[in-house]
Amino acid sequence: MALDTFVAGRYSTTYNSVDVGITEEGYELQQDAKAQQIVPSDAYGDSIIDLVYRGGDVYLQFEGKAYKAGAITPFWPWGALGVMGIIGRLASAVALSTVMTATTGTPAAAAPATWTGLLSILAPNNPARLLYNSKLRTVPIRLLILPGDSGGGVIKWFTQT
Repeated sequence: MALDTFVAGRYSTTYNSVDVGITEEGYELQQDAKAQQIVPSDAYGDSIIDLVYRGGDVYLQFEGKAYKAGAITPFWPWGALGVMGIIGRLASAVALSTVMTATTGTPAAAAPATWTGLLSILAPNNPARLLYNSKLRTVPIRLLILPGDSGGGVIKWFTQT
């Protein structure tokens, strides 16, 4: 019997149903909570005494080892590489789905089996970089996962099964 619950296993991923390929170290999910601090007060000075929840942001980050459509498309979603695109477009109109699927037979197969961000877009203020030289050209991607209505008025950033 194992000493504890350990989870490991690769995820294969698609962006807009196109294979991203293998990555440097998999996928890193980041959630940032937003809150208004209740501070200062005459009774407790500059101590934070509570928070008012104000939403959050979700990011998915990876570095593609393969220079192909599934990794390049999210690198610049506003148009072809080198093309500015239409100024004033909403990201939600351009965002595409990202789906990660766990490798069958690994401990990750049910933790979660799938992860889906329906509105994935290149994160703003993220200097995406491609290195053109004699080394392997990797594709670093940081996606912002926009919230959406998953039906029934439930707003979600992503779903897991």
